[in-house]
Amino acid sequence: MTVVVFTEKNKAASQIANILSGGKPDRKLVEGVPVYMFRRNGQEWQVMGLSGHIMGYDFPQELNNWRSVDPAILIDTRPIKTVTKKPFADAIISLAREADAIILACDFDREGENIGFEAKELASRVSRAPVKRARFSSLSDSEIIKAFDNPVEPDAAMAMSAEARQILDLKMGAAFTRYLTLAVRERARTKEILSIGPCQTPTCGFVYERDKAIKEFNPEDFWKIEALFHAKDMDFKGVHRAGNIKDKAKAAEIFDRIRAGKTGLVTKKSVTEIKTNAPYPLNTTEFLKRASKFLNISPESALEIAEQLYLNGFTSYPRTETNKYADDFDFKSKVIAFTSTEYRDHALAILSGGDIVVRNGIKDGHDHPPIHPIKAVAVKEVEKAVKTEGAGKIYDLIARHFLANLMPAALFEKTHLEITVEKELFDSSGSIMKNEGWMVVYPFETKNDKLLPDIKEQDEVKVKKLENIASKTTPPKHLTEAELLTLMDKHGIGTKATAPSHIETNKKRGYFETKGKTIVIQETGFILMDALSTSIPVVVKPEIRASIESLVQEVEDGSKDLEHAVAEGTELIKMMYSRLTESRDSIVSRLAGSINDGTATDDKKNYIGKCPDCGRVLRIISTEKGRFVGCTGYPQCRNSYPLPREGALSVLRSKNCKKGGAAVIKVGNKYCWAVGIGPCFACDLMKKCFPPEVVGPCPICDGEMCLVTTKDSRFLGCSNRCGRTQSLPQEGRLTVLERKCEVCGWKMIRIKEKDKEAIEKCVNRSCGKDQGKKRLST
Repeated sequence: MTVVVFTEKNKAASQIANILSGGKPDRKLVEGVPVYMFRRNGQEWQVMGLSGHIMGYDFPQELNNWRSVDPAILIDTRPIKTVTKKPFADAIISLAREADAIILACDFDREGENIGFEAKELASRVSRAPVKRARFSSLSDSEIIKAFDNPVEPDAAMAMSAEARQILDLKMGAAFTRYLTLAVRERARTKEILSIGPCQTPTCGFVYERDKAIKEFNPEDFWKIEALFHAKDMDFKGVHRAGNIKDKAKAAEIFDRIRAGKTGLVTKKSVTEIKTNAPYPLNTTEFLKRASKFLNISPESALEIAEQLYLNGFTSYPRTETNKYADDFDFKSKVIAFTSTEYRDHALAILSGGDIVVRNGIKDGHDHPPIHPIKAVAVKEVEKAVKTEGAGKIYDLIARHFLANLMPAALFEKTHLEITVEKELFDSSGSIMKNEGWMVVYPFETKNDKLLPDIKEQDEVKVKKLENIASKTTPPKHLTEAELLTLMDKHGIGTKATAPSHIETNKKRGYFETKGKTIVIQETGFILMDALSTSIPVVVKPEIRASIESLVQEVEDGSKDLEHAVAEGTELIKMMYSRLTESRDSIVSRLAGSINDGTATDDKKNYIGKCPDCGRVLRIISTEKGRFVGCTGYPQCRNSYPLPREGALSVLRSKNCKKGGAAVIKVGNKYCWAVGIGPCFACDLMKKCFPPEVVGPCPICDGEMCLVTTKDSRFLGCSNRCGRTQSLPQEGRLTVLERKCEVCGWKMIRIKEKDKEAIEKCVNRSCGKDQGKKRLST
């Protein structure tokens, strides 16, 4: 009898074959795919790893021409599932022909079950062998042996729930992306694809909403009265009971009453004991948040590393919604195993504390246990086996989190003092850690002890300083990846497995980027989200996506079949698409305008600046009839300015017109022109905008010798026009230096001719001493 096993990846196939064979499997290639062979219980076993999904949905070939197919057709068309990785499909069929029994052993979640059903569907084309399912949460020897000795029926409902999501995501993503991209391309020259995704877009929407709140934030003034007290050789701070005072006069009135105060009286002291419990066991979302927050490892990278740890048998399966352990979970043996590692002291502390009590959560996804260590090993051993950067840090986080769940609460003593100064109340609080508890093994959490002196009620304290501090309210901070994951989880955007990929997709599209631990939206993302949010907010908001996720969950629960779920989801997508088409003009106008603006801004030769009328972009436009400065908002905005008919134009970026001209342009080598004002030589502010470059005092009057440049020459002339001039070298680049001649006080001149060394010299003929014509290296 031949048993054929299909796993999700080759690494899992190798691990499972090693365990079931006792470490002695043979290896062969079938259609180029590794297959592991051994005998077990008198049966021939063949174990093969897939490569994730080997089949995928797409629309029929005749619908793949963007320009000839109405995107709306895609919503009503059922996509076709075909083989995308032919060698794996051929290998499945080849092994299935020989099989007397087939066991699916992919990861136990929606996608894993769906991948297994892909293998099942291909195998059924050539085999009638019974198909079973091995379910496990780790690649430990005991769990693998138990799973294969007790296989169960495959879960069709779970597999079809993943199918429903794939179909609905493709329908919406393809139709919306095609429609919007083509509509914008009609109005703007761009090759960009404006990607709209059922999970990707709401994910970007969260970042957009926070960035918008930051941009629109209007700071408010407030005043806070603080005191620096001193008692028992210790300084400590107190804050006036009124807190942030928005009325400046009120703050000043309070401060005036107490500013002369030299002492304060402790009128009330309260001491409370506070327990801080350990965090709940790790499910996927919490793990990803903590990896990002504590280790600065992105969610996508953290999940990839955790999967490698799982495949190498170090930790349990990393995709789980569960944050509570089963009642019969064997904590003791795992803790004992840690006594031979670097976590020895913590493990011994748990074992010496009597019965092991876990800090359980309340979520039970009925899929896998919380993420926990399977092998108790040193971090160096993990890093030796798993070469992925960050593997040691991730294992350390999982191990410490597991041990922390089994330790007592941290104990703090919190003290609050009420201090009266000139009949005004001040508050001062502090806390002292009395017992580290679980925090001793969990260095990621901060322990901010704020100490207060050991004083009693009715004690007097010295007032060292009183301040009435003016401040402003601050805008909200940018989202961190951990906070974004929390929002996605709360609103049902994506799954525990796919959430990191939706974040990465937005990064790859250039919609937002990560700076340190925070996420900042980029201009393309902001403009796209702003246009969608204004016109069809239902696409950006998470409610519709949550509705689709509910349909997917109903399929998994068995309360709704695949066809009904797809039909209902399609109607939701149609509703959103209808709103998209109704808002086409407003959306396309904004998006196309932003693309045109970006192109105009990048054209540094012709870019002028922002249009004062509409906020779009001003740039130089040349036609057969002449040239002028126009707005990219034309024809809606007709703002324009004339330009000189002749002469090369060069925008002087460092110059600002003092009369409000949009820009200052150099016309040839003759003069400058202020856009919207006219020639600068006709302006009474000419000397303020273009102050003469002074070299030194005029030798014959009280004027100054200034650099004068014309089209054909350059020389020094007196600012008083007394007739005094001074010739200058005509060849080379001339620079007036700040360094002065030691004899006459004129500024030195630097001359750099092509292919020659630079020369610095004093050009004052009245100097009386040549300054040596100092040669400089280039």
